[in-house]
Amino acid sequence: MPYRTLDLRALQSLVTVVDIGSFTGAARQLHYSQSAISMQIRRLENELGVSLLKRESRSIEPTRAGGEVLGYAREMLRLNGELRHRLAEREIGGTVRLGLPVDYAPYIPSTLTMFAERYPLVEMEVRSELSVNLIEQTRAGDIDMAIVTREPDASGGTLLRREALVWVAAPGTTAYLHDPIPLSLSPEGVCAFRAAATARLDAAGQRWRIAYESPAFAAQRIPVGVGLAVTVAIPSLIGSDLEILAPETTGLPELPAMDIRLHRKPGRASRAADCLAELIVERIRDYRHDG
Repeated sequence: MPYRTLDLRALQSLVTVVDIGSFTGAARQLHYSQSAISMQIRRLENELGVSLLKRESRSIEPTRAGGEVLGYAREMLRLNGELRHRLAEREIGGTVRLGLPVDYAPYIPSTLTMFAERYPLVEMEVRSELSVNLIEQTRAGDIDMAIVTREPDASGGTLLRREALVWVAAPGTTAYLHDPIPLSLSPEGVCAFRAAATARLDAAGQRWRIAYESPAFAAQRIPVGVGLAVTVAIPSLIGSDLEILAPETTGLPELPAMDIRLHRKPGRASRAADCLAELIVERIRDYRHDG
């Protein structure tokens, strides 16, 4: 037998009475009469077949059954508010310009898909550049925001996540044993990964040479994947075709951590840009790498 649908207004009255501790205060907050509040709760008790409140002389407390109903009531009211909020936000429009390094693909597709579903009237423009260029474009207001790689001591932006750099090679290959070690890295001066790797090798007295050079990790990993070189990356960028070289077993030096940060253009942002930034923060901070 189907159950009757519970009245959300009655549930809201129950929650408010318990939170405030009086029918008078609840009536004042909800802009109902005190008798209307009492009637809603009596009707709710009749529909559920339980007593919901213990009316003491100086306080109002939920009964055992009332406490259980309160938990569900709060969740139903939360979902009601969330639905109304989501439907209202679907009316948000405009254009949002996002910059990101091409290698950040693991984080972004599902995030942009979710954003497009939530805000169908917003037009997205995505450009791929080096982090140093994206930061300048954000400062100049050419783009609304950018996801970039920065050293942990760099200023600016919102920290999304911090990952330790690791040495990377194809499984079972031995390029790291060569002297000098062949490296596949970005051109000098454009990527913090290269500066960190070569500085640590120099400090450890290990010789190295640049065997392959490209600003894109997708290109760097080609010679690495066939055993011709070693590279460095953050773990979330590594697929199953590559493996991490542990310093304790390879003799390679430990590498520092790197930040992934969200930089935004100065000044007041559009509501659409704020919504995208909030989603990026939520999704990238919670991202789990299973590779």
